[in-house]
Amino acid sequence: MNWKPILRATLALLFSLSAIAGDAPGVVRRIKPNDIIAIHVLGEAELTMDRRVPADGKMAFPFLKEIEVGDKTTGEVEKAIRDGLHPDWIINPQVTVEVKDFVKQFVIVNGQVNAPGPVELPPDRRITLLEALNKARDFTPKANKKRIELNRKGFAKPKVYTYDELKKETDDAKKIYVEADDVVDVGESIL
Repeated sequence: MNWKPILRATLALLFSLSAIAGDAPGVVRRIKPNDIIAIHVLGEAELTMDRRVPADGKMAFPFLKEIEVGDKTTGEVEKAIRDGLHPDWIINPQVTVEVKDFVKQFVIVNGQVNAPGPVELPPDRRITLLEALNKARDFTPKANKKRIELNRKGFAKPKVYTYDELKKETDDAKKIYVEADDVVDVGESIL
């Protein structure tokens, strides 16, 4: 029996599962309030736990009093726990942190789209403004495709894009990606 194809398929499956569960390549998914994270310290049962992240992003943790996990990656939390435990409590602690359940995050797409309202963001990858519009079931016949506004916390004023400029961009680094709590508004064309 040839085991190479089975081994290849198994490794591919494991890689894809690890990408979904953890920090997928190219995606910086920060831990948010209400996410459930699993912390595992090898050989230390009392330091292995699943916890829901509180609204303030700070969690009680044995020996360390409190650790900041909100708006950090799993790798940053692993390092904070490892640094806090070493050398006073455990020599060379082996720490893993994974997000077991992501809180759902949304962007709001309003205006001249066929299904206005919240669009859920996938937890394992970013989506572009075009993908968000597609999830809102595209434009109505009255849509002004030359005025797509993106409102984001921290913007002094909305950024305005045209459908044509969004569509023609092929460089992933230059595409416009949406973030949780963004509000997209598609204007109405004036006849």
